[in-house]
Amino acid sequence: MTYHTHSLLGFVTAVITVKILNFLNIIDLSYLIEGSLFSPSLWQFYGGAIIGALMPDIDHASSKAGRALWFISKPLKIFGVKHRGITHSILGLVLFFFLTGEMVKAGWINELIWYGLVIGYLSHLIADMLNVHGIPLFYPNNKRFKFNTNITTGSWGEHLLFLLTFTIITLFISSERGLLNFSFNDFLTLIGFK
Repeated sequence: MTYHTHSLLGFVTAVITVKILNFLNIIDLSYLIEGSLFSPSLWQFYGGAIIGALMPDIDHASSKAGRALWFISKPLKIFGVKHRGITHSILGLVLFFFLTGEMVKAGWINELIWYGLVIGYLSHLIADMLNVHGIPLFYPNNKRFKFNTNITTGSWGEHLLFLLTFTIITLFISSERGLLNFSFNDFLTLIGFK
């Protein structure tokens, strides 16, 4: 997947997570969907999710994350860390969780950014399971896990996924904010599922 698709899917995964947590009455984060577009909390959370969605590719020196954080990416390459290796696994997610958790304790980032980063990282792993190559979910076991899709980076399949996801999330957020009189049931009817 390209960084555009990972960024969008990180944002969408964060929106879905907020909705699920609200629906299950685990925690009320509705202000992250319904709040002011100028709210710092909203920008921190979703910005964290978008950045987190790019972080697993730090193992690839020419990726957005690899170029921005070259001082991490280059040593990873020197030590033989391969693309779609440890950073694309549950172990990588756990390490990222604890590393960024230490950043919260040090006061470098707040918890809202941290939640976004971790959700974004997880979204990247799920998205790369759509890729034909899959990911080594249980690294160091190199067995690759993937969904039954054959989306390759930069392909028409990825562009279609981006377009559909962008359209659906735009309709959803517009409806949630009262900008569009459109419900999920209307959407199901529109696409022929009702």
